[in-house]
Amino acid sequence: MGSGTVVAERAVTFPGSVREALDVLAACPDATVVAGGTEVMALVNAGAVVPSRLVVIDRIEELRGVWFADQEIVLGSATTCMDLMHSDVRGVLPALAQAARAIGAPGIRSRATLGGNLLSGKRSGGPTAPAPTRDLLTVLVALNAVAVCRSADGWRQIPVLELYARDGGVDLPPGELLTALRVPMSGGPQGFMKVGTRAGAARPLVTFALAADLPTRTVTCAIGGFSPAAVRVDHAGQWLAEHVDWENCAIPDPTTYPRFARLIAEGLVVPSSAGPAGWTTATVPQEYRELAAEVCARRALVRALPPAGWLEQVAEYQQRAEFLRHRAKVERAERGLRAEPPVPGQGAGFEGMRGE
Repeated sequence: MGSGTVVAERAVTFPGSVREALDVLAACPDATVVAGGTEVMALVNAGAVVPSRLVVIDRIEELRGVWFADQEIVLGSATTCMDLMHSDVRGVLPALAQAARAIGAPGIRSRATLGGNLLSGKRSGGPTAPAPTRDLLTVLVALNAVAVCRSADGWRQIPVLELYARDGGVDLPPGELLTALRVPMSGGPQGFMKVGTRAGAARPLVTFALAADLPTRTVTCAIGGFSPAAVRVDHAGQWLAEHVDWENCAIPDPTTYPRFARLIAEGLVVPSSAGPAGWTTATVPQEYRELAAEVCARRALVRALPPAGWLEQVAEYQQRAEFLRHRAKVERAERGLRAEPPVPGQGAGFEGMRGE
């Protein structure tokens, strides 16, 4: 019997609400929850996972969307990575948008969900999963996010890291569903960087995120790839907070960038067990992980907190570019050359490219 026939005969439920999904999970606690299916269905089709029942929750509107409150942002667990890249989210949670953009190809991002990314991989006490990701976890740890879970017994709200056991496995009780993430609104600059197992979109080897809180003038850093789950790097955040020009949200001393990166790399120890990327990155040498962590930390800091005076430098570059454009026009006129390029004018748009 082929794998396609096995999947066809397996029980599949499509609940229309959270309450219906909880009823199904209460009746069948060992059921496998599926949202986008980019992780789970690949394992099911390969025979690596044989669920007794599939509960597909991507049709539950309650779990999809982003809600903006006065002091926090609520992200539905079935919100896709493509939705997390929207300009509304990118404006207040830039690091999360950057992390979502680094996940797979556009087709994957249109299906992959926030909850699916966080809950991928091994289960508590189980074997190492062959294809976990959790790119978004590092950012949510840096943002002090709170996971909202619901079961037949009621609601449960916990720090996002408490979704995992000490071995890095997902630690949700049977019958419980991750419904949303609550992210405090800090309004400060943020940055995210990732190094994967290959060029382009890839599973994470090292991920790094930092978030600055303007009212409290603090910096929170988190890194993934050096332990079964992402961890905070508080000593680096405390050191960095003392070297930030908080009035201008910039770094006044350029040497802060390499010093901060070394502080991150030297304070981490690679465990003997595989990190969240599973067996695919378990054999990567510690020297390479440290170098990758150093590069990620430096670049994420530049993204979040640029060097002092960078606005003036950008304005100077823009003025110079405008000057060069005008000078080129004058030189062409002096040499008797045609002023306009051989392309359709602005009014014609790109119609000429179609041969019309």
